[in-house]
Amino acid sequence: MLDTGVFEANRYFDVFVEYAKGSPEDLLIRIQVVNRGPETAAIDLLPTIWFRNTWAWGYDAGRPHLCEGNPCSGAKVIDLHLYGQRRLCCEGSPGLLFTENETNAQGLYGSDNPSLYVKDGINDCIVHGRKEAVNPEHVGTKAATPYHLSIGPGETATVQR
Repeated sequence: MLDTGVFEANRYFDVFVEYAKGSPEDLLIRIQVVNRGPETAAIDLLPTIWFRNTWAWGYDAGRPHLCEGNPCSGAKVIDLHLYGQRRLCCEGSPGLLFTENETNAQGLYGSDNPSLYVKDGINDCIVHGRKEAVNPEHVGTKAATPYHLSIGPGETATVQR
């Protein structure tokens, strides 16, 4: 990696992700982003939650989904057809970008997509500004909480979920 020049002038971020169990039903996540560069720099952090696409393989009769909810500040409702509803609480008030965890068959194979919203829709929204690539109804089997961070040189930004 050193031969690529990616670390030249120390312009990079270190990202540390920690997971802890608060209880059998409570998973805590802390993400720390450290700016190793000599000046303030911006980074888009996209903590993502998704369901493994076992319904498309015929392993599950039901299909889980994520949807916007308001059981607590910043919380989103996760409907697990086998386990009931859960909450996703995010630090601050980030919006959520929703799509389906479905392969982009059109992009890969030139065939029809199984859904309007495919798994790379979040990337297309953030990187290419294609807002129509994510579900405006705020439902899906994959969602990301976008945090746009501006971090000073040597400083650390922390996001918790």
